[in-house]
Amino acid sequence: MEAENHDEAGASATQMSRRRFLRATGSVALLASSSGVLAACGSASSPGGGGKKVGLLLPSYTERRWRVGDQAFFESEAKKLGLTVHTQVANDDETVQANQADNLLSEGVDVLVIASVNVDTSKTIVQKAKAQGVAVVSYNFLIADAAIDAAVGRDDTRVGTDLATAAVKAVPKGNYVLVLGDQGTSVARRKAAGKMAVLKPRIAAGDIKVVSERFTKDWDPDLAQKQVENALTANRNDVAAVLASNDTMAYGAIQALRAQGLTGKVFITGEDAEVDALREIKQGTLSVSSFTPFKQMGIAAARVAAQLAAGKAVTAPGTIDNGAKKVPYVNIAAENVTKENLDAFVRANPWWVTPAQL
Repeated sequence: MEAENHDEAGASATQMSRRRFLRATGSVALLASSSGVLAACGSASSPGGGGKKVGLLLPSYTERRWRVGDQAFFESEAKKLGLTVHTQVANDDETVQANQADNLLSEGVDVLVIASVNVDTSKTIVQKAKAQGVAVVSYNFLIADAAIDAAVGRDDTRVGTDLATAAVKAVPKGNYVLVLGDQGTSVARRKAAGKMAVLKPRIAAGDIKVVSERFTKDWDPDLAQKQVENALTANRNDVAAVLASNDTMAYGAIQALRAQGLTGKVFITGEDAEVDALREIKQGTLSVSSFTPFKQMGIAAARVAAQLAAGKAVTAPGTIDNGAKKVPYVNIAAENVTKENLDAFVRANPWWVTPAQL
């Protein structure tokens, strides 16, 4: 749990790179329909059932999950619980998010739920909130060394472990390329640690050789594509698996492999199970993508916020130590989506994807 910190220009570049990929695969129309709100993602507001007020701070709409999953289900559940929700979206700009937090605090919110653009700058938001007696929930990304009241997220190390386990099961020997996320985020580091925990024994045994391992600034698909292209050149196309840490970078890897006629012949991982990634899984060009039930995350966070707004102790299955203290923690388990379980996944998540979209 931590912020995948992109600046606004980086987010725009990612969108353009994804658009180029989707144009090559005939999916531009879907991108436009699913992310057309990007140009207007400054703020949104959802009236609840009155009473206590909750501020929901989201990093952006760059990823479809924030609007379709987290926000939609947080707001719906909060309304059922009698809360008024004020949602702000920061366009991946930490300064914008800080200003949005100031505005919400001045409006007298009782709870802030923060999906940080940058967890370091979010510490100041937490300090200001606590000085005004406002409870804080750290959402998706863990704000370390701050007096948060609760956290809701996933186990990023486990995500890395699950993806690497799927890879070694399918391809137990050969050359591996590790396309890791932005090293400035603990999300990327934890996913990398999870992958290496699985790979190290195989590397030591001589079964697997990591021929390229690189953290990718801003999770940039163009940089991911270049890394895979270079690995293919250096190893004469002898690559068995590419472990990319999210779907966007997996798209870059697929582009590199497509240029060499290797799509479907190399095991590739992703994360988020975006609709376009699911299409690649169906076609056999992406092997697996990890999916976090954002619906469950949003609902769980709304329930935690309602307890805090009512001045009650948070009911959570566990705790997490953020460096300042142990706080109540709701851990939402992720799952791997593959071609084998794709149909079942689609049936179970009609809010996320429909058969017609695939």
